Formats: sequence, C-alpha cells, structure tokens
Amino acid sequence: MKSRFVRSKRWQVYGDLGLSDLFNLPTPTEQIELMNQKTWRGLTTTTFLTILGTITFHGNFILEAVASTVDSSTKGQISEASEKIHASRQINSLSVAANPTKEKATAEPIATIFEHQWKDASAVTLRIRDIPVLTFLESPVEAQTSDLNKTTSKATEASSNPLARAKTVASKLNRLAQNDVDARQIVASWNSADQSYSIKVKGEEIAKINDKTILPDTTNNPATDALQATNRLRRLMGGAEPLAEIAGKPKPSKTLAAPAGAKQMRGIASWYGPGFHGRQTANGERFNQNDLTAAHRSLPFGTRVKVTNMNNGRSVVVRINDRGPFAGGRVIDLSSAAANAIGLKGSGVGPVNIQILGR
Repeated sequence: MKSRFVRSKRWQVYGDLGLSDLFNLPTPTEQIELMNQKTWRGLTTTTFLTILGTITFHGNFILEAVASTVDSSTKGQISEASEKIHASRQINSLSVAANPTKEKATAEPIATIFEHQWKDASAVTLRIRDIPVLTFLESPVEAQTSDLNKTTSKATEASSNPLARAKTVASKLNRLAQNDVDARQIVASWNSADQSYSIKVKGEEIAKINDKTILPDTTNNPATDALQATNRLRRLMGGAEPLAEIAGKPKPSKTLAAPAGAKQMRGIASWYGPGFHGRQTANGERFNQNDLTAAHRSLPFGTRVKVTNMNNGRSVVVRINDRGPFAGGRVIDLSSAAANAIGLKGSGVGPVNIQILGR
C-alpha cells in the first residue's frame, strides 16, 4: 500500500515526464540552480527591454553586446526591439530631412530694437546680441510734418518712420543669421548716384548711412559711421576681420583753380541740420536747415562765400550766420541744404575750396 501511494504521488508531480525520466530527476540542489537560471533570464530580458525604450544613438551597439550573453529566445525578443528602434530612428531622420529649417526657425533673433528719444525726436536703436549697431532718427521737421499732414502715403511714412525702418533692417539681419551668412560678405559701399554710404551683403543693401541712420555713438561723419557699423556687424555675425576702407569711395582731387585775386581758403567742410533746426544761431537768427547758410569761426556775419566740393567740382554760395565748427580741424559747417547742393551730405565731410565774395 505504501509503495502504491509513493508511486501515485510521483505520477502527480512528474506526470508529464516519460518513464525513463523518472530515474533521471534533478536533485533538489540542481532544481534550485535551474530555477535561478530561469529567473535571471526573465529579469535580464525585462531589464534590457526597459532600457531599450530610452536607447537612441548607441542602441544597436548595446543590443549586440547584450544579445551575445543570453539564450536564443531572449535574443529573439531583443532583436525585435532593436528593429523597432532602428525604424524609429529612420522616421526621425526623414522628418529632419523634410524640415531642414525647423531648428533655425525656433532660434532666438539676434537683432532687436529699442525705442527712445534723440534730441527731442523719435529714435530707434538696432542691437545685435545686445550691442548697439545702428540708430534710426526722425528729424524735428519730419515730426512736425507728420502731425500736420495725416494723409501721408504709406510708402512715405515707412521711409520716414524710424521704427518701421529699424524693423525692416532687423528682419534682414535675422534672416541672414538664420541662413548662416558669411560675415566676410558684409561690406561698406559708396553710392555715387546719391553720394551716400551703404552696408551691403552680396550686393543687397541692408542699410543706408545718412542723416537719418547713424552710428549710435556717432562720429558725425557718415563715412566713419558706415565703416564702424559694418565692422560691428562683421564681428557680431561671424567674427570676421574688420575692414580698413569703404569699397568704391572716391579719392579727393588734388587742386581746383580759383579766380585770380580772390580771397580763398581750403580745408575740410562738414554740415549740420537735424537737431539744430529752429534753434538760435550766433547772430540771433533761427537756424533753418533748408536755407543756404553756413557757420564759420571768424568771418563776419552776412559774408557770402562760394564753397566748392573738391571731389566733384560742384559749388554753392552760402551766407555766414553762425559760429563753428569747433572740432575735427574743419573750416566751415554748411547747412543741410547747402551740403546737399554740392553732394557733401552723403559723405558728411569733404575737402572744399572757399572763395570769399563779400557781403
């Protein structure tokens, strides 16, 4: 009876084994070792499948290393996960290839603008990486005109509005930055047509330097302002070397003949206008930048002089009604209208011949 009971128990426990296997059953120690191996394989598979969810760039390399240490069934699960990761990486690569400007579109703009006042008029300064590069001005005359005439065309308003001009230039510079412009292509250029200076990139004009667009710490010389602003852009947008000269800038002519017996002098002339319009001059008049007048350090008030631009031969007759200039070794300071008449407004300064005509 006892033998039959033991045999019955054996069949209940090992019923799925063949008769020959009953005599080759593992010992208790071997059974524990087999159970540990199965548990370890299960934990290994679970752990590495979890890790696979976060593997991106080095996924396949890690998978191959792990697969070499596990059995065939675990290798199959790891291989399947590896294929899914590889497919995911391919989809991501296709997405980036289809949208190559996605990262650039979300980049912070390098050009920003700041509104402020400049000598009782509206002004906007453009900054690159928080460094001031250009200041856009609105002259008092333009401010008065815009108040009186509300029907100004949109084109005229945009050209005179410092905020609109600053936004246009900032947009151009941000676009160039997103396109990884070569900063060595940013140059200062002389425009012979209107006697002015421009900042250009590959022939495209970014900004024109004149009495409305100046260097924030202006030198009162458009040529110097243009060169310094250009070099700031070259450095801030790509670390390019500074330029030493302006492309196409004409060289001064040597001499210009004057009438025999006439009193004359030669030197550097400058001009003034915005910021001084309407103020009292040294002789008590109200300065009008649209009149043909000039400032001289010693000539009597009311003296008429003929000023000739030695770069182009153009002349204008002006009346002395103010004192100056007192800086830069200049001999005469012309009104805005007088400077424009001889093509000196764009360059800011230039060599002139002054012929004294009397009162």
